[in-house]
Amino acid sequence: MSKFILIFCLVFGLTQNVNAQQIILSGKITFERKENLHKQFTEESSWRDAFLKTLPKYKVDFFELNFNALQSAYKISIEDEAATPSWLKPANTNLVWQNFKDTQLLAVKQVFENNYIIEDSLPIYDWKYLGEFREIAGYTCRKAATVLFDSVYVIAFYTEQIPVSAGPESFNGLPGMILGIVIPRLNITYFATKIEPQSLPENVFLVPKLKGKKVNFSVFRDEITKGLKDWGSTGTRLVWKSIF
Repeated sequence: MSKFILIFCLVFGLTQNVNAQQIILSGKITFERKENLHKQFTEESSWRDAFLKTLPKYKVDFFELNFNALQSAYKISIEDEAATPSWLKPANTNLVWQNFKDTQLLAVKQVFENNYIIEDSLPIYDWKYLGEFREIAGYTCRKAATVLFDSVYVIAFYTEQIPVSAGPESFNGLPGMILGIVIPRLNITYFATKIEPQSLPENVFLVPKLKGKKVNFSVFRDEITKGLKDWGSTGTRLVWKSIF
């Protein structure tokens, strides 16, 4: 009898492990984007101290990423309504479509009073794989990292249980879905809070009629850099935030 129970437990355990490692190729992921607003201001001054008293410490928004093996669509689902100056949140409600088959990207970014429609190839990131793992939303993720703009360190956590090379915003290029992004220099994190495997109708990925200035990434970066050139280090951080 005990031998039968042992065999049953082994078979049951193997079955459970297979189910836990089920490969997902289509579904919806909810991401929490959290930004420490107070750490955007590093220079000590009486103006800074007074301003921070009027500003919430964190801004927390939620985004939705729909995906399948060929494409993804990323949009905001719940925006933090806490009072935050508009100049502190450029490109904060991005819309991003990634086409993996054609390696093309379409993004809509609002920077101050300007609305940009960015059409370009998928960004290429020079990821370095690291031997660290963590669990995010029930999925085992491996750590990777890259450096952007020569000095901005970006950490990613991806899972091979979802073998789709995508992630929040325009992040991609890893052998699995990116479920976590940490950008220490900008005090911004993106983490998946919910993953819903499901078949999705094609209309989820349809691009609506868009209004704005059509540019590629290079022109977009040049324009916002020029517009913020007199803002010092704060302007540089706002440029980085806009591009991500």
